[in-house]
Amino acid sequence: MALSQRDSAALRLRVTRAGSAVVAVVSVVAVGYGAFEAANPKVTDTTVALDRLPAVFDGVRIALVSDLHVGPARGADFVQKVVDQVNEQSPDMVILDGDLIDGTVELVGSDLDPLRKLSAPLGVFGVSGNHEFYADDGGKWLDLWETLGVTVLRNQREVVNRSGIGIDVAGINDATAPKPYEPNLGAALDGRDPDDFVLLLAHQPLQAIEASDHGVDLQLSGHTHAGQIWPLRYLVRLQQPSVEGLDTVGSTTLYTTRGAGAWGPPIRVAAPPEISMLQLVRA
Repeated sequence: MALSQRDSAALRLRVTRAGSAVVAVVSVVAVGYGAFEAANPKVTDTTVALDRLPAVFDGVRIALVSDLHVGPARGADFVQKVVDQVNEQSPDMVILDGDLIDGTVELVGSDLDPLRKLSAPLGVFGVSGNHEFYADDGGKWLDLWETLGVTVLRNQREVVNRSGIGIDVAGINDATAPKPYEPNLGAALDGRDPDDFVLLLAHQPLQAIEASDHGVDLQLSGHTHAGQIWPLRYLVRLQQPSVEGLDTVGSTTLYTTRGAGAWGPPIRVAAPPEISMLQLVRA
């Protein structure tokens, strides 16, 4: 039997109300879950096979930390939690891959103090992200990192030795860094022996395109947050060659961490934060 116009309108109203209630409940659950997830980064383990890795570096473990975004929503307690998780892994090397902060040195600088407790026999290295240049002079941030025991690579490289054999660890500024801090991969790699293995720290995965042209073996990046809130990951893919995890860009192996923090709202949905433990092995 056909519904009357009044009955039809009443049915549509009930359906609309029920649908709105469901959407509201789902939204509240998603936000609550996303806030909890964003506050609790987990350690992930990935094996990275590399053709040119020297035998003495076979099995080296690297802790990759990126995108803490310490500022209004995250403070020293969060940094300490991440530092404790990293140190529990006893890594051989620690990489801080940019976007550690959201704010000025004056307001946020002291929140990074726990970083001085990071410990690794092959060193603690860092490069800038884009957010280091948003609220303050990025150079001031990098100067502060150095007081915390971080070897900051500003378009530079260091030779890291193990049992008398060395690899190049290079680092470049973020792809969007303003003058006078523009990235300069040529300067970072200038004078190196092309037969030596090179590990590159670069905040954005898209910097692997140039890295491949320069014969970089492995690039470690962050920046993407794997989209942070689903389904934004599909938009990230329009800008970056990789969203998360292991990938290959030309001849360069690329690993992109989802990052340990969150930008903007402290929420992550279907893109859990991570502290990436990478074990390098000979292919």
